[in-house]
Amino acid sequence: MTSRLQTVLAIVNTAAIAGVGLTLAGHQRASDEALEELRTQVHRASASTDANLADRRVAAEAAMRLWAANAARPSTAPHARTGSPEAAPSGEAAAAEDSGGDVPPPPPIRPPPASFEQSRTRVFNAFAAEPVDGDWSARASKTLDDAFRSHLPGTSRVKSLECRATLCRVELVHRAQADHGTFLMNGLRTWPGSVFIANEAQEGNDYVVTLLASKEGTNPPL
Repeated sequence: MTSRLQTVLAIVNTAAIAGVGLTLAGHQRASDEALEELRTQVHRASASTDANLADRRVAAEAAMRLWAANAARPSTAPHARTGSPEAAPSGEAAAAEDSGGDVPPPPPIRPPPASFEQSRTRVFNAFAAEPVDGDWSARASKTLDDAFRSHLPGTSRVKSLECRATLCRVELVHRAQADHGTFLMNGLRTWPGSVFIANEAQEGNDYVVTLLASKEGTNPPL
């Protein structure tokens, strides 16, 4: 092999090694320039009229294959890290971030409803604490008395009737419990307010009912 061919092959091999090094370094632009230079050198070697032309071509093609094989390999250089990953937040922390960190307060605990005995005590105490409104109490007493006279059974009677500021306390005496039911269906339709049946009790032969009637627009403190 002539010295000129050796020189050409040395140039070709040098260019191929340079192309491989540039590719591994990730410099695409430099690799393209090296490839172009390699092609130029191969073209020059192929165009030479010296002896052993076939040998020069084989050597040039081998160098090209070597360069191409290395260029196709993925770069093993580590990628630059833009930032270290942070640990994923826990479930509670993630929920707090999603809600803006504001945790809604628990709903208020509602007290249990009052028993019938508690309601009855409240109404009786409210009636006892009320002052007397002479104007309203007189009108309320008359309205209730008219209703009793019109609808109470003949065997029933009014034991007591007292009106104050917003409440009237009434005791009715019936011969039987059924008489009281009939009266409630018809006798208090003319009363504009609410009625609270506070007590029903059998006292000997009498069935005594205690009720409290409230002023229109008000309710007994149950």
